[in-house]
Amino acid sequence: MGSDLPYELDDDTGPPSVSYGRDILVVDDNQSNLVAIEAALQSLGRKLVLASSGVEALGCLLEQDFALIILDVAMPGMDGFETAKLVRSRDKNRSTPIIFVTGLSWQDDAVIRGYELGAFDFLMKPIRPEVLRAKASVFVQLQERTIELQEKADELRRAQARNHERELQALSKRFENDSLEYQMKQLAEIDRRKDEFLAILSHELRNPLQPLQTAVEVLDHDPDAPVPPRIRGIIHRQVHHITRLVDDLLDIARLNAGKLELRREVVRLCAVVDEAVESTRKLAEARTHNVVVVGADAPAAVHGDSTRLVQVVSNLLSNAIKYTPPNGKITVECGMRDGYGFIRVTDNGKGITAKLLPRVFDMFVDERTEPSGAGGLGLGLGLVKRLVEMHGGSVHAFSEGTGKGASFEIRLALVDAPAVARTRNQTKLPPKGPLRAVVCDDAPDLRELIADLLRLHGHVVTEVSDGPAAIEAVLREKPDVALIDIGLPEMDGYTVSREIRSRLAGAGVRPRLIAMTGYGQASDRAAAFEAGFDEHITKPATADTILRALHGTDPEG
Repeated sequence: MGSDLPYELDDDTGPPSVSYGRDILVVDDNQSNLVAIEAALQSLGRKLVLASSGVEALGCLLEQDFALIILDVAMPGMDGFETAKLVRSRDKNRSTPIIFVTGLSWQDDAVIRGYELGAFDFLMKPIRPEVLRAKASVFVQLQERTIELQEKADELRRAQARNHERELQALSKRFENDSLEYQMKQLAEIDRRKDEFLAILSHELRNPLQPLQTAVEVLDHDPDAPVPPRIRGIIHRQVHHITRLVDDLLDIARLNAGKLELRREVVRLCAVVDEAVESTRKLAEARTHNVVVVGADAPAAVHGDSTRLVQVVSNLLSNAIKYTPPNGKITVECGMRDGYGFIRVTDNGKGITAKLLPRVFDMFVDERTEPSGAGGLGLGLGLVKRLVEMHGGSVHAFSEGTGKGASFEIRLALVDAPAVARTRNQTKLPPKGPLRAVVCDDAPDLRELIADLLRLHGHVVTEVSDGPAAIEAVLREKPDVALIDIGLPEMDGYTVSREIRSRLAGAGVRPRLIAMTGYGQASDRAAAFEAGFDEHITKPATADTILRALHGTDPEG
């Protein structure tokens, strides 16, 4: 029909939507017929909407849906058939019942066409009110049932949706419960491992403390007698053991907090091996092991932290010493292969089981217990793995099983030969003459022992216990060197150093200031240097480290 009709065909995209109404639309161009039909259908209790043309009827359909359309066929302009065709073209009204009212005979082709256009029924004029009412009642009731079915279907879908939601909630709750149960098991396992770790830690601490206590009591029994070499060796080994234990614990804490930093430089692997072998020499001698170094002249060099790499190899050596029965053989080899440098530590000791081998570098794993049942904290190899990985390298463990020894190999990227040639000479400088020194520490035992150590080597020492006293002693005596604790009460070591530098500026005197502290991060060293210190020593420090620091041989570099 023309574009001036107040009616638009539905877009054919998307799923069709059928609508159902409750009112009845009556379309007839004869006002008398409209009045008669309205009177006949009044008893149905439905609202009747009256239209006098097809165009007006289509406009009503745009505004609302209907349960039934009673449509006159013979109307001027747009007849009933054309109107029905447009109604049926709209998806929402494709199932709305239509009763045609016509004066045509049943044999006319027009009636057949009406059924083709979607007519539900025909009424022949003149219309009998009871017949119209009966037919309309059937369609209205049918429409009512259809609406009820649709509502029930909607309710069923809502019920299904609610059931589905309940099932999802039940699944979610079950998942949360399972997750919570798993977390509880994990926490219980962590708690168990923590308790086990603390038990092992107390055991590991008591082991060296007991011989230390006994050694001190033996010395107290005859304080004037010379210290036997055997007791001196026991004290040295146990102090070394405690120091290593505390260092490992601190390093693990720093690694977990992301605060462990590397001070990289060009490092020769053979130098790392030499220092690690020397640091563990007394431990190896105590168990009468034969330690053999292979490749001592290898030119392999890497870009790494010398202190940390020595720590790695020392841990591997300590591990081999511990798990190799007395009179064993330990081989340390360094060299180059396939573009990387390597250090390999091999022993003929207890070996590693196939079950433990994949987990040997995990933290707190130590199933290779000694016959006495004393194992370890399980920190050493875990720390080795993390430190090597921080250097961009890898570490590997090999063993053919129990009683067949073990081999550990670290692999690191090499640096070029010119870089090796530029490495600084790390040979210790010869000691100089007696020095005048000030030692400042608020811990009396530590202060007195350091002072005694310096006096044993010919130095003249003044002891003070706080920051103001240290400033006064340095300004008064103008010493060659001052060893100052950072964690002093009232005035910390940084402030002491700044005050000394400020008050001696321009005086032509610049004593060497050494920071002694338990804070050992690279940032702590930087803070010490910024405050005016010349050197930084991390507690506990060996006598060799302290003495080297006096003469500027950079003991921690």
